Amino acid sequence: MNPDISIEQLLTSICKKFAHSRKLFGNSDLAIALEGRRLSDDEIEAVIQSIERNSDVTVTVVALKDRFFEKEMAQKKDDFYFKKSDEFLKIVNGNVSPEDKVTSSYGLLVTGDILEGGTAECGGNLICLGQIYGNAICGRQTGKKACIIAAGIVNANISIGELSENFSIKKKKRFFSNRNDMIIVTVKDGELDASAFTGSF
Repeated sequence: MNPDISIEQLLTSICKKFAHSRKLFGNSDLAIALEGRRLSDDEIEAVIQSIERNSDVTVTVVALKDRFFEKEMAQKKDDFYFKKSDEFLKIVNGNVSPEDKVTSSYGLLVTGDILEGGTAECGGNLICLGQIYGNAICGRQTGKKACIIAAGIVNANISIGELSENFSIKKKKRFFSNRNDMIIVTVKDGELDASAFTGSF
């Protein structure tokens, strides 16, 4: 695991790789070894979520250089909020409900959907492993350099920096090569622009 990239980039790369290899892994239990960088317990949980939500495998044990991490996902509730990690990334395990407003001064990762009426707002980049139906706001600190990455956007209010627009993107084969491809929204030529995510910011 590359120690020189942000946790956001790492998790997004994991999502993409396992989505593209879904058929290869099939429906199975998986024990994984994580090497190359030291991860907090919250970051390990985020890695597990990224793998399981983009494949049909179940991660049972994570082997680290100095210890084993026994996964206990079954005991965790969908509304559990991870503490802010050392990389200043806030992780929401599950959906952002209609009545919820989740905020982070830095990056934000939502492992479920941002439902209609719900709001996810952060100062840096926003990653949603599910669909965005509600309000996604990013770049309050970084401005137009920020981006939003999601599995889909359906009639959602998208804001990056000072720019805001209503988005509804339907995936088409000519635009997205795989049904699991992620969408990235950035600022291009002073306007919000959406395209297929290629794996890098």
